[in-house]
Amino acid sequence: MRKYVQVLKLNLQTSLAYKGNFIFTSLMDVFRVIAEIAFWKVLFDNAQGRKINGYNFNSIITYYIFMFIIASFTNVGSIGYKVANEIKDGALNNLLVRPIHYFGYYFTETLSQKLLNLLIALLMFIPVIVFRFGDLQAEIPAAQFCLLPVVVLCSLILSFLINILISLFVFWMTEVASLFLLKDILLDLASGRVFPLDLFPGPLLNAFSVLPFMYCTYFPAVMITKGLSAEALYRGLWIQLVWILVLYGLIKIIWRMGLKKYTGTGA
Repeated sequence: MRKYVQVLKLNLQTSLAYKGNFIFTSLMDVFRVIAEIAFWKVLFDNAQGRKINGYNFNSIITYYIFMFIIASFTNVGSIGYKVANEIKDGALNNLLVRPIHYFGYYFTETLSQKLLNLLIALLMFIPVIVFRFGDLQAEIPAAQFCLLPVVVLCSLILSFLINILISLFVFWMTEVASLFLLKDILLDLASGRVFPLDLFPGPLLNAFSVLPFMYCTYFPAVMITKGLSAEALYRGLWIQLVWILVLYGLIKIIWRMGLKKYTGTGA
């Protein structure tokens, strides 16, 4: 455990050395949120103040703000590319001989970066949360608030495992960029980053509810903004844990198969 703590500290220091890059990236995401809110402003103006599937303008603003904050912590697409490139280029050798678990190392590195991303996202939206607090509609019950960090951490782990799983296919493929592109499209659509999932028809929402993508962003975001019954909360948390176990098991199997093929000079 001490080794992972040292990795966490080292990567936090490294990330702080390049804080300008983190701030710039976060600003780009803020502009995306502003554009989405502007779109919904026009839509609600045309709807003459009526609700759209249970959402009014204030609740949709609340959703996108908290969705962005959560996504800043759970969006870890870059780690998949990094692992895939190390395998493809043969740089995996240097990490295999280290006295630390390969995926444990990268999860610790990812966690340090995401903690900084989360802090920056919170700082950016504190003025909005403070000055428009009366307009925001967070409805998470106090009894469930204590479980929110667990749910968000599980969301991060899920996103991390999905990206790692895709990166391992580079053991057999020359390039996996198309797989990551497909993942990004599915993740944007099925995790609620584009639209809240409960705006989709019931059958499509039911299909999303059994996939892991929904639990990377939408599940914790709607937990904050609309609230969940105790049954829905524990069902979602249980699905998160099941998918974590399934994905980790698949990664272990594919990792062992890939290492047998790995030559040390690239895939």
